[in-house]
Amino acid sequence: MESISVICLSWCHRLTVIVLVLSGLVEIAMGQAEDSKSEDESAMPFNWQMKTMGGRQFWTDVVHMSEWRIQRHAMTGHHRLIDPEDVRQGWGTLPQCQEKLNGLMNKGSVSPNSGRVVIVLHGLMRSSNSMETISQYIRDNSDYQIINMEYASSRSAVATHAEDLAYLIDHLGKEVTEISFVAHSMGNIVVRHYLEDRKGDGVQADTRFRRMVMIGPPNQGSQMAHFLRNNLLFKSVAGVPGIQLGDQWKELEPRLAIPEFEFGIIAGAQSENQKFNNFILSGPDDFTVSLDETRLVGARDWLVRPLMHTTMMKNEITLESTVRFLEKGYFVSMAELNPILESGPDTER
Repeated sequence: MESISVICLSWCHRLTVIVLVLSGLVEIAMGQAEDSKSEDESAMPFNWQMKTMGGRQFWTDVVHMSEWRIQRHAMTGHHRLIDPEDVRQGWGTLPQCQEKLNGLMNKGSVSPNSGRVVIVLHGLMRSSNSMETISQYIRDNSDYQIINMEYASSRSAVATHAEDLAYLIDHLGKEVTEISFVAHSMGNIVVRHYLEDRKGDGVQADTRFRRMVMIGPPNQGSQMAHFLRNNLLFKSVAGVPGIQLGDQWKELEPRLAIPEFEFGIIAGAQSENQKFNNFILSGPDDFTVSLDETRLVGARDWLVRPLMHTTMMKNEITLESTVRFLEKGYFVSMAELNPILESGPDTER
């Protein structure tokens, strides 16, 4: 008999496929219509100001300036400029969109990024909507400027997402004085890949980096991705990153750095006798990632609570603990720091 966990997972994937296919058809049609016009002209092509869906699943933010975003379509490769209300203000090449944004900044219509910034990244097959609760909580309880980065998580390899993150960071602006990260699930792997890429390129460490909160990170790969490796539905929805987190983990892991600045991990651990424990995973888990998989030597603090993977970034414990770590470097208190100083048991594949 198929377990409740596998049945729920299967229906979630089917629903996601339907959404992806319908959204993709709409986006591709729009992209092809736009690409039929010339993008080689120096002036930005004529634009109808259109309300968009904000770029869920098929668009990646490459520039983020005070809630204005330049995005690249994962399939057509063209770019667009959308405002904080998700209205398309222009489209074309990246330079054309950048020129349009620069003009708005010169007129004072768009403010530059400044001060302390937190870059927020969602997980695989999710969107920035999944991180809006925690983004708003940080805004309301600190003076950080939030950049809730949208990226087409399942449509490109982790290395491509890391390159897009690098471009976004390089174009934050000179008035940004501090950069921290808050990421859920695979978003943490994207940040770690980005950090390793910088080291490999010989780029000097960015002195603005401050802290990072990892929420449900598959820091040791994903047993779930490995288990579903032959599932056609999973492969079509999760794309290349799903394979990388599973069967290709040994190839991906050397490309992931351990942050050289302070980072903490929030992990979910349902006890083994709980009703919704995932039998596929060994040991305590959050129904998607096992506790052992979240481990990463060097973590300044490790908070383990009975949280579920898909909702943990909206949980009150996570919200309060995240802001506390960003501000003070611990989740609960200095006296209750729980650092990860050595490797845990290997997780069997």
